[in-house]
Amino acid sequence: MTTKSYKCPSCGAGIHFKPARGKFHCDYCLSEFLEEELQNKVENNSEDTLQSVNAYHCNSCGAEVVTDETTTATFCYYCHNPVIISSRLSGEFKPNKLIPFSVDKEKAKQIFLSWAQNKRFIPRDFTSNSQLEKITGVYLPYWWADCTADVHYVGEGRNIRVWRSMGREYTETKKYEILREGQINLNNVEEVAFSKIDKNLLNGIAPYNTSQVKAFSMPYLSGFFAEQYDIAKDRVFPMMKNQVDRYSKSLIKESVNGYQHVHNIRNNVDVSIREWHYTLLPAWILTYRYRGKTYVYAVNGQTGKSFGELPLSRSRVLTTFGVISGITSIALLLGGRFIW
Repeated sequence: MTTKSYKCPSCGAGIHFKPARGKFHCDYCLSEFLEEELQNKVENNSEDTLQSVNAYHCNSCGAEVVTDETTTATFCYYCHNPVIISSRLSGEFKPNKLIPFSVDKEKAKQIFLSWAQNKRFIPRDFTSNSQLEKITGVYLPYWWADCTADVHYVGEGRNIRVWRSMGREYTETKKYEILREGQINLNNVEEVAFSKIDKNLLNGIAPYNTSQVKAFSMPYLSGFFAEQYDIAKDRVFPMMKNQVDRYSKSLIKESVNGYQHVHNIRNNVDVSIREWHYTLLPAWILTYRYRGKTYVYAVNGQTGKSFGELPLSRSRVLTTFGVISGITSIALLLGGRFIW
């Protein structure tokens, strides 16, 4: 399997994308490049800036690179240079789109600390420097789809008026036929395409700002981990269909007003996919193992929105409870002396 490492065109060191700068930055000679500049330099001088070697070997130090079968971008554990497994980013596995990181590692750590430090009863090492260094930037695979919903709705609306006159009660019922026909076009309907991470965790850091999406460009992966999809389009289509179905029916419901009672006679929504987009979205992931359970925390790599589950330190809970109980006992004892 072929790997690629993006090198600084100026000095040959590994180069990384820096979200805070919006550029690719070399930590050695401090050169910076826009994505277009780096791609042009790669095309003009491919032998010097982009090297291809055999599978699972770092082309900087020659060490073996071990990854999961879905990993497309990683790091060499020996020289720490970024490594992209380019053969896993071709054919059906080549992404169409990507949203680059806007939140860098330091910012992600600050977000985590502001979220965790004010929480009581967490383990003391949960916010330690060694724990924070484990936070990892990952491009996660998603399916985006441009969808069309053909709407066919028939309903009956009723308005009822009741009044009394000359000692008698009268009821007037007016019936209205309600028709809704047409098409609703929705773009970038989203579903996670990766089974190795909790979907609820990723839903917790959604949504992403789709206006900042870019055409896929491999250099953006340099300096981050990236995963390949392992959930095919046909498996996510039913979930996308349910999303579009719910949204379309909510629009229909909003459009039907002015009636006291509404009875749905027919409410059909036929969903079709106009175009699929295999997309990579950025996230910072931090895991923590405590008492046999793994806790996972995530930060949206574009917006900074965070979500996760906190571990509970039983020893700190018991200590706090003991202190409170002790103070209460002393207070009661002293209070009893004054009473007597």
